[in-house]
Amino acid sequence: MKNKIILIRPENVYRYNNYPPLNLISLGSILKKNGFDVTIINSILEKDAYKTIQAELNDALVIGITMLTSEVPDALKVSNFIKKQADIPIVVGGWHCTLFPEQIANCENIDYVIMGEGEEHFLEIAKNLRQGIKPKDRIYRKKIIDLDTLPIPDYTIDKNIEFFIRSSLQDQFSRYVKHPLRWLPYESSRGCPSECAFCINVVTENTRYRKKSAKKVVSEIVPIFKQFKLTHFKIIDDNFFVDIKRAREIAEGIIENGLDITWDAECRCDYFNDRQINDDTLRLLKKSGLIQLTLGIESGSQRTLDLIKKHITFEQAENAVIKCNQFGIIARSSFMIEIPGETMDDIQKTIKFINKLRKYPYFSCGVTTFRPYPKCELSENLLKNGLLTEPQSCQDWANSDAMAMYTASEIIRPWQVDGRYSVSACYYLNMESGSRLGDHQIDNLSDKIKNNIFTFLAKVRNRLMFYAFPFDMELYKKFFVSFYAKKQETEKGSGVAISK
Repeated sequence: MKNKIILIRPENVYRYNNYPPLNLISLGSILKKNGFDVTIINSILEKDAYKTIQAELNDALVIGITMLTSEVPDALKVSNFIKKQADIPIVVGGWHCTLFPEQIANCENIDYVIMGEGEEHFLEIAKNLRQGIKPKDRIYRKKIIDLDTLPIPDYTIDKNIEFFIRSSLQDQFSRYVKHPLRWLPYESSRGCPSECAFCINVVTENTRYRKKSAKKVVSEIVPIFKQFKLTHFKIIDDNFFVDIKRAREIAEGIIENGLDITWDAECRCDYFNDRQINDDTLRLLKKSGLIQLTLGIESGSQRTLDLIKKHITFEQAENAVIKCNQFGIIARSSFMIEIPGETMDDIQKTIKFINKLRKYPYFSCGVTTFRPYPKCELSENLLKNGLLTEPQSCQDWANSDAMAMYTASEIIRPWQVDGRYSVSACYYLNMESGSRLGDHQIDNLSDKIKNNIFTFLAKVRNRLMFYAFPFDMELYKKFFVSFYAKKQETEKGSGVAISK
């Protein structure tokens, strides 16, 4: 009786991979608990991914492929390759499958599509196949899972886990934590109750907040910390602080267990108030090792914040940054410009707001032009107005122009007020934050001096809001590519992943 399951993470179009595939690890953990032999293949980390996949096909029961939009081209190539080698059922899941289940189900060589959370659906498919029963459904609709019933994530299922543990992170907290940095991502909840008009959680009706109990979270992170000798946990929840009582209990559990560790998570700006994240809570979180909060500020224009249904004010955003700064917590803040409906005044208000927040030492930011996340309210309006075209088949998504339109963070798009200005602004604002390359990532003195010169020029441009003639941006791009090429060559055999 076949018992072997292969889980594949395809290569994305941007050729980076510094996070372990936590979705496949969670899926593999429940499969392993039920007696299946599970193997995870990270395509981009293999010298020859197809040769590795082919070597694993013998006696395989079923193959699972995760699929983000940026992974669609390679996922289709992988599925086609597999079917040419053997008639093994292929199951796909992930955000893109949740958004376009019918399109994916019509793809040649794909047998089953899972929408939403995949653990229980995939287990059901695998059990049926093991018993010789062919599942009747092609598409498995969304099913809510009780997270407390999931087994502890077994990161060892991924043979490259040490590679990821030692991978570098561009987060600004990296310059404040002890090295060598050893980290893993951890998921303690799913869903977010917010209503942001650009968010995939709203589109996929993933606004119901589900959580592991504080007791379960602590009972999992303690052994994971010890097993892998970690120094940092990156909590990847969309909204970790929905239940502030639970967040406090987790922090207390970390302290009580004596974990010498740092951690970071995402948080809404309006949670900083007397009832939720107050000074007493911040003091506790800091004591437990919290070193960074990712704040979804998005804009310095109140008009834009209202347009995207963020339900915050920029005064609340600044207060969140102030509070983080007061307690020595990195305020890693995300911003978008060229949101459909924005004016140049809105865009410049955001840049001015970022410049204002620079006075707080623990402030850092990442800035992108608006990407039209499929099916979100803003993207649907663009479709109605003829400013965006949505691919009608899985093959159409493999088109490079469609891929860039929907996934590239800094490109010129039809609805933008001034694309050239905004793309340059994003680049320089990110450069000043060191979100591409920080001093803490550079050992060579000459490279460090070059990086500091580029950063200084970016700072000057940002204060003047002058982004014309971006010759230094083009020079920086060459320096950046050259730096990472040399670093990858140096560390190719050392088991250290490079974050891009």
